[in-house]
Amino acid sequence: MIYLTDDISSQENMAGWLSQLDDPHFPIANEGVLALLKPRFVSCNFAEKTACFAFDVQEWELNPEGGLHGGIIVTGFDVSFGLLCHYFAKQHMVSTVNITTTFLKPIRPDDTVQYHVKITSLGRTLVSMTAEARLVRENILAATATATFMILDKVFDTPV
Repeated sequence: MIYLTDDISSQENMAGWLSQLDDPHFPIANEGVLALLKPRFVSCNFAEKTACFAFDVQEWELNPEGGLHGGIIVTGFDVSFGLLCHYFAKQHMVSTVNITTTFLKPIRPDDTVQYHVKITSLGRTLVSMTAEARLVRENILAATATATFMILDKVFDTPV
């Protein structure tokens, strides 16, 4: 288990911490919505403050028309923003302040969506981010989003 400390200044530390998403003991991803969505770490770039996470569309996530429900798309953005923000917030809790989403293409039941997220501004308490949701098939841009998160004073009870 890789724990966040005051020294988060390396590509290796970032990739190691984010790659623990599959670990059932990783405190951020072992219950709730993250456990249901099953995000996978794809890549990150410490210097550019970016990360990419993949989500396979699951049957329970479909809307009545057979496509990925818009709320699930937004949740994928929220989770991806949150994971990136958690890394740079060290062991502090974070909270979504706002998310704006634009839907561009439908997402089919057999799709895998990759959320490419980037921190555009990292302040003491507020973090601004942008993201794209791309379908692995043909690298189709399906949605975009912007978000602001707040870094809270509370730290995790369990080191992450």
